[in-house]
Amino acid sequence: MDLHVLKFGGTSMNDHKTWKQVLEIIKNYEYPIVVVSATAKTTRQLIEAGKLAADNKLDEALELGDAIKLRHLEIIQNFLEENPHPKKTLIKESCEKKLDEKIGLLHKFLTYTHKVGELTPAMKDAIASIGEQISSYLLAQCGLATDQLTQFVDAKKIIKTDNNYGNAFPNFGLINQRIGSLETLLDGGFTPVIGGFYGEAPDGTTTTLGFEGSDYSASLIGGALHSKSIEIWTDVSGVFTSDPRFIKDAKPIPELSYFDATEMAYFGSKVLHPSTLKPAQERNIPVLVKNMFAPEESGTRIIRESAQTQKALAVSFKEDMALLTVSAYETVMGYNFLTRVFKALEDHRLAVDAVNTTEASVTIALSDSEKLDEIAKSLIEIGNVDLEREKGLISIIGYRSSDATELSNDIFDAIQPVSLGMISYTKQKRILNLAVDQTIMVETAQKIHSSLF
Repeated sequence: MDLHVLKFGGTSMNDHKTWKQVLEIIKNYEYPIVVVSATAKTTRQLIEAGKLAADNKLDEALELGDAIKLRHLEIIQNFLEENPHPKKTLIKESCEKKLDEKIGLLHKFLTYTHKVGELTPAMKDAIASIGEQISSYLLAQCGLATDQLTQFVDAKKIIKTDNNYGNAFPNFGLINQRIGSLETLLDGGFTPVIGGFYGEAPDGTTTTLGFEGSDYSASLIGGALHSKSIEIWTDVSGVFTSDPRFIKDAKPIPELSYFDATEMAYFGSKVLHPSTLKPAQERNIPVLVKNMFAPEESGTRIIRESAQTQKALAVSFKEDMALLTVSAYETVMGYNFLTRVFKALEDHRLAVDAVNTTEASVTIALSDSEKLDEIAKSLIEIGNVDLEREKGLISIIGYRSSDATELSNDIFDAIQPVSLGMISYTKQKRILNLAVDQTIMVETAQKIHSSLF
């Protein structure tokens, strides 16, 4: 049985017309498993509603929930009008019943949040996951209106995790135990439709896999099923040499290795979730990134080994970064100083993007957050602390030169006289990181991209 896991993102789930395109794509596969995101902007609205409720603005929060309901009702209405079916009335009633149930649940969550005056991590996950719970059920019902045997499956029955709300870690053993239910559906001729992004903790509460975690859901399912491919369907034709929304001459990359694609995702590429490729890599499953609006285009194929001949693969960039510099009060053994600094980062659960070190000082690039003020205070006992905010991190992925002259010609000549807050380069990983002021990040990335490509 050649299984294919197909993931469709928020753009794909935007309206009734894109839903029809999704269902048309699914028809081309004998044994597809479909993973979907929430409809466009829904997750952000749900989280905003939770924040409003916690901020004593319950009426505004409930209004947002009602607006989400109306938008989905409109999608269903338009879809069924353009795709008439003898069971149209039953399908519509089923969709309306599910929407009433889920929005009613949302209202309960928002009312509780208002009452306690706090949006707890557990409640935030419960609220944020409602978008995928709605979209997966409704799409499966619309599939019936096109005579496809689409079957809704609650992701909580498959994706088991720990209780690290907001960024839950999957329980691979339990996922492998539960995955057989999808194979049973496929054997019966049904196409499972599953909401991405969310799962279930051991105590039965809802968890999420992190922002844009639907990619990860698809990869977890594909890995557990040993699928023939995992396909990420989006609104661009593959992974590009940079973000085409900002870099005008960005080009699609035909083929990438798992390693390079993961690094691109980690350093700011918006196409894939950073954890997506791990389950696929362990099973050596190709990951395809394709354009649902141009399905005939080949997109990007991600595999174990990829032949690379160009000077670099891509230029990624991340905004809202900060540079944290710690300088020891006196010269100490390097390992002791660095151990204390990175222990503080671990205690605050802060991920590091790039590092530049000496024996008695270290500069770290990491995402800006409220936690940085806390860690800066905790590091004062180790050394002098300097925190620079409003930085952007530009990463040249797959860069294949350690020659100083080439480096100057490729990068530094192109961006003069830009002031750099930090430079780090690893020949083995082929990644060059540059920290610049956020206001000039895109402009600088464009210059580098033009020089390299």
